Amino acid sequence: MSRVTPPPEGVSAAEVVRTYLRAVAGHDKQTGQSMWDHRSPQYEAEFESVASSFTNWTSLTDVEIGEPEPETCGDIRRCVRVPVSYTFEQCEFYTDDDGAYSERFFLNRVDGRWLINGHGQA
Repeated sequence: MSRVTPPPEGVSAAEVVRTYLRAVAGHDKQTGQSMWDHRSPQYEAEFESVASSFTNWTSLTDVEIGEPEPETCGDIRRCVRVPVSYTFEQCEFYTDDDGAYSERFFLNRVDGRWLINGHGQA
């Protein structure tokens, strides 16, 4: 495991996602959890599932993070989606094949901080 410093308050949503993916690459689950809204319906699967990227992924490279876009709530100050692409490898094939992948991370502003609320193809 490689310890990653959690982002300070006030950083952009894109920087939260960038730091989160560094935590995934370093298998730093504690830091990863600090960047998630614990009320998210994806929270348990993200950290406790056998397919969790924190325990199942062996490599994360070629990370590219796009600019935040407004989410369906329509208020970019409160909720955004951040497009991301990367290449990953895993121990066991639970969901997808290894290789290049693109998805969006969804973030909400909670008490002045951006917190991840989920991610996926939507």
